[in-house]
Amino acid sequence: MTDDLGAKLALLTDERPEPADPAAPIRSRIESRQRRRRTTAAVCAAAVVIAVVVASTVVGTIKSAEPQVAAPSQTPTTRSTTLEFKYTPLPEPWSDEPAFTTQPDSLKYAPAFYVTDGSIPNEHWAVASTYSDGCLVITDEGPAKSFGGAMGCFYENWQPDQRSQYKTVPAVIPNAGSPTHLTMVMGAVSAEARKVRITAGGKTYSTDAIGTPNSSRLRFFAVVVNAAESQVTAVTPIDAAGNVAPSPGS
Repeated sequence: MTDDLGAKLALLTDERPEPADPAAPIRSRIESRQRRRRTTAAVCAAAVVIAVVVASTVVGTIKSAEPQVAAPSQTPTTRSTTLEFKYTPLPEPWSDEPAFTTQPDSLKYAPAFYVTDGSIPNEHWAVASTYSDGCLVITDEGPAKSFGGAMGCFYENWQPDQRSQYKTVPAVIPNAGSPTHLTMVMGAVSAEARKVRITAGGKTYSTDAIGTPNSSRLRFFAVVVNAAESQVTAVTPIDAAGNVAPSPGS
């Protein structure tokens, strides 16, 4: 009896196996979703890393394309005016005092710097070095009409042995009681000069050779002498040692 029952159960098991586990498909779907999530997370992390690298590269490129700030000049003698006009000062005597600050034609000559000034009967005069290398103009913040606002340039045609270039301008003094021979002598000498001696009418006049920001090659001078133009016989530049200064053309 027992043997028959065992045989029957064995036959039943072989022909009718146990039903499949109903939880297996659920577990399979859960594992599949977990794998997809892990894959998606890994892809996102890689994308973030790539984006950071690309962004860093772009920022670096932008920064490298920015204009570089100019380094300040290492030369202590280089100066700059408000007009962004850079220059290297010569040794004293030196003038960087600007001229033509209030006159209507101030921009015509800017930057211009005073060389010297003085007085004659009825007016005050001044001479300024203009923006053109080697040019002077007679002016003042007032009328300065006696010399007619004369201008002279001295930067060309220097000979190797030529120590000065100058211009003479006679003064015109209206309503003078008696004729007065006053002559402006203005010009240029080499940068080595410190003084200029003018011989006129049997007298010797001395004035400074002034450096200005408008030239590192020339110095300028101007003086009014009590003599006629024809009586100016010598204009001699003197260096710091008291010797005759060389020509700027040598």
